[in-house]
Amino acid sequence: MKKLSLPWIIIPAAIALLFPLVTSDQYLLHIGVLVLMYIGITVAWNILAFGGILSLGHAAFFGLGAYTVAILYVDFGVNPWIGIVAGGLVAGLGSLFLAIPMVRLRGPFFTLATLAFVEVLRLLAIWAVPVTNGSVGITTPADEGFLYIAFQDREPYYYIVMAMAVLAVWASIWIYRSKLGYHLRAIASDEEAVQALGVKTNRIKVLALVISASMTGVFGAFAAIYFFVIDPATQFNASLYSIQPALNGIIGGMGTIAGPIVGAIVMTPLGEWLRVTFSGAAQGVNFMIYGIVLIVMVRMLPGGLVDGYHAVIRRLKGKKRPEPAAEAAASTDKKENER
Repeated sequence: MKKLSLPWIIIPAAIALLFPLVTSDQYLLHIGVLVLMYIGITVAWNILAFGGILSLGHAAFFGLGAYTVAILYVDFGVNPWIGIVAGGLVAGLGSLFLAIPMVRLRGPFFTLATLAFVEVLRLLAIWAVPVTNGSVGITTPADEGFLYIAFQDREPYYYIVMAMAVLAVWASIWIYRSKLGYHLRAIASDEEAVQALGVKTNRIKVLALVISASMTGVFGAFAAIYFFVIDPATQFNASLYSIQPALNGIIGGMGTIAGPIVGAIVMTPLGEWLRVTFSGAAQGVNFMIYGIVLIVMVRMLPGGLVDGYHAVIRRLKGKKRPEPAAEAAASTDKKENER
């Protein structure tokens, strides 16, 4: 990881840690919970982006994690903490149903297949009424306490999801620097050349997908406990949990470490503010403004905000004043030319 990326991680982490200490506004803390949750989801999505893979199917893994913890908690009395871990495992297993038949697909074909996978699971959740309660959804019990991850105030939720987001970022950094990360970046550059070296690229991509899906499932399970009520239309919502993480990653910097963090911090509050401001009669205007902002940012910074930051730093370094020795040499040459 480049040193210039560190401020994009350290500064937001410090602000996140201090945020509940400077405000007790529950709505602002709710926005903070959403930002941290989207950081985790976007970081998970970005693991596939290391390999140049664009997925729009992460709403499927989010929904699998959410329904796993809810069903285990409501129907079998399994503690939510255990349910969150189980949600990650089920999401990882579910990703294999996507990976095995579709791993050979590339580019837009794989992207469209992942989006179709979300719709299949949404319809399945509506149809499987005995298990999922259909379109009505499932309401988790409101047993208060840390053991049940249920609180009246937002602060405990905030710190729990912050710890989860920190672990997700740490895992992302570890993967980026690991053998898996090197292979993924090589695949993004030239998959045929990597295959010629004897690397089993399909196996690498499946492993990355399972890890990414498991991480997303964990955050989906947390969301099920946080929001209490889950249903197919929300938990398998492609706009919220497939497209939004992808936009966060692309705007922040797809395939970088800091990009998903920056993208989630910038775009999540913007989307929430637009939704609240332009609700009611003006509903729909928020999507138009949001789309305009996205187009402008992508046109101005095609490599994302992090890449734009690096470009500015490089330009500033290129305009530094010359060293004193260089100035002296230039002055000597000028005098000799005058003679």
